[in-house]
Amino acid sequence: MKFRVALAQIHSRQADPSSNLEIISNICNENAINDDLDTIFVFPELSVTGYLMHDDIFQLAEPVPTGPLTQELIKISKKNNCYLVAGLPESSVPGLLYNSAVMVGPKGFIGKSRKIFLPNHSVFNERRYFRTSPVINVLDTPMGKIGMQICYDIFSPEITRAHALLGAHTSICISASPGVRRQYFETFIPARAMENTINFVYVNQSGIQDDLIFWGGSEVRSATGKQIAKLIYNEPDFAHCTLTTESSQKAKNFVPTLKDLPPWIFKQLEESYYDI
Repeated sequence: MKFRVALAQIHSRQADPSSNLEIISNICNENAINDDLDTIFVFPELSVTGYLMHDDIFQLAEPVPTGPLTQELIKISKKNNCYLVAGLPESSVPGLLYNSAVMVGPKGFIGKSRKIFLPNHSVFNERRYFRTSPVINVLDTPMGKIGMQICYDIFSPEITRAHALLGAHTSICISASPGVRRQYFETFIPARAMENTINFVYVNQSGIQDDLIFWGGSEVRSATGKQIAKLIYNEPDFAHCTLTTESSQKAKNFVPTLKDLPPWIFKQLEESYYDI
């Protein structure tokens, strides 16, 4: 099955969801294609609210999917007959927040994924606000199984590996990465695709929020690691490309990394795990 991925590398406004939803809506309106292919518009990490919200986050966070921001994303998807992935702060109970990615479509809410690895070093302070997720999600969509992860999660190869083992043909990573981390991401993106024979979609923030300069550079890699799309650095950009659900299986037949993976490795890792 063919489907289209639209990379929407935007510059989100800080603590301004109304402006950001307008940006998201305009991009979907202007780039909707009326044909037989399903399209997934992918926006960056915390794209609905901006990455740096500071203490405003406690007012901006909402339950998913019942909150007004998620409901507005659903309206945009229905209006444009498309699927949409975007990031926002989620509150499950008062004071308990997650950095979340949501997927919605023409028929409503599809699923969400909460960030597992929260950076609390260098310029990052995410553990002040967010709780880590204990679950790796793969979503059942009309385009097949798709995994979602968020930014620093890509530093853990186990997450993309889990997506592949759970049957996903594509892993989507939404991000708000500043330029100091660019070399890491541009190494990990093709590696995660190739080592797991899975399509990999990466969409990053662009522009400046406070003193952070987000490097953009969003891209798509096929399940063999081939670069299919690449956006510019530092500034907002947009592009779309076509993927297939079968490409992952074809790559697995050629390089059977998952088939050759012995289960005892996971048991040994569990038994030998230690706190660094």
